[in-house]
Amino acid sequence: MLNELLIVETANRNIFQKIIWWEKRRLLYNFIVLIAGCISLWISEFCYVHIRKETLEPSGDFVEPIVILFFAFLCNVCYTFGWITEIFVKRSITYAPKMFKFGLYFTLFWVSLPMILHSVWAIIYLIK
Repeated sequence: MLNELLIVETANRNIFQKIIWWEKRRLLYNFIVLIAGCISLWISEFCYVHIRKETLEPSGDFVEPIVILFFAFLCNVCYTFGWITEIFVKRSITYAPKMFKFGLYFTLFWVSLPMILHSVWAIIYLIK
C-alpha cells in the first residue's frame, strides 16, 4: 500500500513539483512516526513499570517532553532533505520513493530503539 502512495508519475518534474510531491507526503510520514513513537513509549513504559516493577517518579523538569519535541523537529528537518537532495538528482521516478522509504525506515529504527532496549532489559530481568 505504501508503494501506491509513493508513485512518481513522470521523471520530467520541475523543482516545485518535486517539493509538492514531498510535502503532500509529510503528513503521512509524521503520522507513521507518531504511531510508532506512541507504541514504543507504551511498550517501554510497560516493560519498566509492570515487568521490572519500578516506579516512574514525577519529574519536576521538562526534559522528556523537550526531547520528544526536539526529535519530532529533527525528523522533519531530515525529511526536508529528501526534496532538497532530489532537486540535485538527475530526473528519476525511483529516487523520491526510495528516499522516502529509507528515511522512514531509518526514523522508525530510532523511534523503536527505546522499546527494543527496554524489552531486552525486561527479558534479562525476568531471566535472573
